[in-house]
Amino acid sequence: MEQNFTLTATQAIQAILSPAVMISSSAFFLSGLNARHSTLVNRVRLLNDEKRKLIKELVKKGELEYTENVRFLSIKNQIEILVRRIWYVRNAMLCHISAAVFFVLTSFAIGLNIFFSVQLVRELPLYLFVVGLLLVLCGVCFLGIDVLISYRVILIEVKGEE
Repeated sequence: MEQNFTLTATQAIQAILSPAVMISSSAFFLSGLNARHSTLVNRVRLLNDEKRKLIKELVKKGELEYTENVRFLSIKNQIEILVRRIWYVRNAMLCHISAAVFFVLTSFAIGLNIFFSVQLVRELPLYLFVVGLLLVLCGVCFLGIDVLISYRVILIEVKGEE
């Protein structure tokens, strides 16, 4: 069924800018993810520095005291989990960046749709928008996995679990 309608300039601008809400949403999400990523990276660097100091102590003395040995194992386990968490946060960030790109492309496709009435162009904005939403969902899932893993690091730090 062919729809015949004309848009005013204001309506066209409104239609093109509608995905901007999702672009802003992705950018807001990214700022939180960036802070989380920076914190995790800094924590890994600090733990790695502490690990190097313990290794120097091991080389110097030939062995570590019991508490130093326990701390060394704790650091090793924490770093492994934190690196895995950084991977999930990185993936969440990449998903949200990609989603923002798809939302911008949606706006461009809506603009093309206003000027051209080719069938492919008419449906393109919807497809681009849905892909953007799926990427947002993937990003949120990666963040959820990171939250689940984060508790394990705290247990290692507090209880000395391995």
